[in-house]
Amino acid sequence: MSRISEKVAYLDGLMEGLNIHEDKYAKIFTAIVDTLDLIAEEMADHEDTLADLDDSVEEIFENLDEYDDFLYGDEDEEEEDDFDDDDFFEIVCPNCGETIYFDQDMLDKPDGLICPNCNEPIELNIPDKDPEE
Repeated sequence: MSRISEKVAYLDGLMEGLNIHEDKYAKIFTAIVDTLDLIAEEMADHEDTLADLDDSVEEIFENLDEYDDFLYGDEDEEEEDDFDDDDFFEIVCPNCGETIYFDQDMLDKPDGLICPNCNEPIELNIPDKDPEE
């Protein structure tokens, strides 16, 4: 029983205890308590409906997450797969010792490579390919 229903029941009991039913204002007090009782019942019905809707929406979101995973794959796995892609080169910075990753575009920049951890330039010794090979 909700607090509103409890308060309405209290008012009804108070009217009974005070014998208001014999008073000239009894009709109006009875109508007020009856109206409050109907309001309390309607609110309880709305609360139940909202709880059902909340459960339904939660279930829909769970289903959508499953469909997204099925259609697009797991994002965590994609990020790992993208990171391990052959387009990236793994380099250990000679200045700070951290492992960093660069793509081909970064290797071709005229400024050279800058370590994102220590902000120091990195010189690469890439052996030239023999044109005869």
